[in-house]
Amino acid sequence: MKRILLIGFVSMLFVGCNKQPEVKSDKAQESFEVVDNKISAYMDTLDNPDTPKEEQTRVLCKDYPELYESQYVPALLKLAPKDYTKEKLMSDLKVSTDYYSQKLNILCD
Repeated sequence: MKRILLIGFVSMLFVGCNKQPEVKSDKAQESFEVVDNKISAYMDTLDNPDTPKEEQTRVLCKDYPELYESQYVPALLKLAPKDYTKEKLMSDLKVSTDYYSQKLNILCD
């Protein structure tokens, strides 16, 4: 009888330990999705030809890079640390800002 209780207790211990990372993963996923939606909204702003030049400049030179570096990169690294590095993500930011800078003829300081 003690053996069954011990096996049951150990099993519950393992199940309990396995559920905690799932909760963190859900929070990381939610955090990433919120930031990703904001990034998408910035891309929509930059792609919209009717957006005023001042707003495009603010998004390209300030809002997008700040959000990307301070929230998107940490959220993605937390969600998939084996798939990304900070250096690669920062390189991707440079590629995208260079593209929009050239496309929209906007020079950032």
